[in-house]
Amino acid sequence: MKTYQLKRPTDINGKPLPFFKSGRANEQDKAVDQLTGICAGIISDGVVNQKEADFFADWVKLHAPLQPAWPFSDILGRLDRIFADGVCDEEEREELRQVMSALCGAKDEAAAGESYSTTLPLDTPPPAVTFSGKRFHVTGQFAFGSRSKVLKAIERQGGIGLDATPNRETNYLVIGIFASQKWATASFGRKIQRAVELRESGSGIAIIGEEHWKSFLS
Repeated sequence: MKTYQLKRPTDINGKPLPFFKSGRANEQDKAVDQLTGICAGIISDGVVNQKEADFFADWVKLHAPLQPAWPFSDILGRLDRIFADGVCDEEEREELRQVMSALCGAKDEAAAGESYSTTLPLDTPPPAVTFSGKRFHVTGQFAFGSRSKVLKAIERQGGIGLDATPNRETNYLVIGIFASQKWATASFGRKIQRAVELRESGSGIAIIGEEHWKSFLS
């Protein structure tokens, strides 16, 4: 089993260095890239043991205050609940494994070269979907077909389909079921992050998965 070490780097005078380079977007990219790499390494054997759970919690708690945005805000809330009693039991470690798997987009039945989109930001429970006059932004890779096919399907239902970053006029962000391993630093990762920010600010946006969206097509 790997031995993980958690230590903040220092300069020649012993003062702590910033974790990442300057620039908020660049910091988030690096933070999420490290996060997904850690998750992939921990779940590579299919289980999360106590030492790995403790390391993951310590790493997130150290970095989350510097990155007060999704996915760190979501994960930190889960960790606070899991470790509230000071214990991370087998069932809770399985929950952490599922969280890490969702972050990596990993799923056993994914086709070669593909992985399933993260499920962490989806609305729970998922809302009813109405199309007439509603603005749908799409992101990720869809099993339904190309993005243009998805947008045309939305328009046939009377909705407005957009392949652009969500804004305060957006009613739904639809996340395609497939995503690359680098979803968090790709353009569709940016759309997800923006959608979560809008939802947390009370804009009324709903974040839904492809399968849920498709179930409302007539």
